[in-house]
Amino acid sequence: MPRTAADPLLLTPGPVSVSMTTKQVMLKDRASGGDEFHADINLARDYMVSLVNGQGAYTAIPLPGSATYANEAVIAGLVPPGGKLLIHTNGVYGDRLIEICAHAGVPYAAIRTQPFVPPTAAQFEAAILADPAITHVFVVHCETSTGVLNPVEAIAEVCKAHAKGLLIDAVASFGAMPLDARKLGFQAVTVSSNKCMQGVPGIGWSVVQKTALENARGNCRALVLDLWDQNQHMDRTNAFRFTPPTQVLAAFAQACREHAAEGGTEARLARYRANWRRLVDGMRQMGFATVVPDEYASPIVATFHNPDHPNFSFQKLFEGMKTRGFIIFPGRLALADTFRIGCMGDVTEADMAEAMAAVADTMREMGIGGLGHSELAAD
Repeated sequence: MPRTAADPLLLTPGPVSVSMTTKQVMLKDRASGGDEFHADINLARDYMVSLVNGQGAYTAIPLPGSATYANEAVIAGLVPPGGKLLIHTNGVYGDRLIEICAHAGVPYAAIRTQPFVPPTAAQFEAAILADPAITHVFVVHCETSTGVLNPVEAIAEVCKAHAKGLLIDAVASFGAMPLDARKLGFQAVTVSSNKCMQGVPGIGWSVVQKTALENARGNCRALVLDLWDQNQHMDRTNAFRFTPPTQVLAAFAQACREHAAEGGTEARLARYRANWRRLVDGMRQMGFATVVPDEYASPIVATFHNPDHPNFSFQKLFEGMKTRGFIIFPGRLALADTFRIGCMGDVTEADMAEAMAAVADTMREMGIGGLGHSELAAD
C-alpha cells in the first residue's frame, strides 16, 4: 500500500512510528487501578530492569512526561547536597543536562567535544583528578542531535576507578544498545517510553540502583520529580502517586511484549543496523555526505550535510518526502546546513529502501540529477 502524507512513516529522532498493535491498546478508556493496570505496571518495571541485567539490585521508576523529566529527576535526587556533577556534551542533549543543572542550582563541570567526536576516557580521568568536588558523572549514550555514540563502557571504568556515581542518558539507545548494569555499575539510566522501546511518548523512565536510591532519600526538592517517593509508593500500591497516563502505560507494556517477541535488544539492534546501512549507503549513492564518521556513528539516526547545489532546499526535501509519506528532521543549530533521518521505530530495511526512492524522486523534482534511482529502488 502506497504511503500518504495523512499517515506518514516517522524517520525522525523521536517520536518514532509504533506498531498498530501498540496503538490499538490505547483505543479504550483505562482506569488508574485494577488488575489489568497493575499487571501492566509490574510487567513494564520488571522488563526494564531485566534489560540491564539488574534483577534484585535495580528498580524501574516511571514519571509522566518526556525523558527530560527523568533526567531532571535523576539529577535532583541522586546528586546530593554538596555534590557536583561532571557532564559531557557533544550536542543538544548534553547541553540540556547543563541547562537543568544551571536552572536547579546544581554545581557542575563540563567536558565539551565537537558534535561529531566522542570523548575519551582520558578526558574524564583528567577532569575528575582536577576537581575533587565531583561526585557524579552524566553522559549521553547516543547523542541524537548528530547520531554520535559516546563510549559509556570506557567512561564507566573511570568512574569505578575513582568511585564516582555514573548516570547515563540512554533515552535514544535503551532497548537497542546493550547496557549491562553489573558490568557498568551505573547508578541510573534514563529512558524514553518512545524511541528504541517503540512505545508512545509520555513517560520518562529511570532505572536506578536501589542502594543509590535509598541514599537519595530526602534529596529531591521537587515533589513530582522525587524518584525515591515515587518508587516506594509504586512498590507498596502498584500505582502512581498522581494521575497516571494510563493509555501510555498500557502502550508501553505492549511495546515491552513486542520487544521481547522480536528477540530483545540484540534483535532490535540488528534491525536498526540494517536500516542504518540501507540509509547511509543509499544517501551516499546520491552524493550526500554523513556528518559523523562511521566508526563513531550509532545505528539510531544519521545526520547528513546539505549538498552544495544551488537547487537544493531542505524545506523542499522535507515537503517532498512528506508528500510521499515520510517525515524527516532538520539538523540542530549547532550543525548548520544539515538534516537528520532516523532508523528507529517500527521501521524495516524495506521501508528504508522506499524512503531512498522517495529522496531520489524529490531530488529529481528539485532539478538535481545523477541520483542512481534504479539502484536505490532495488531490494
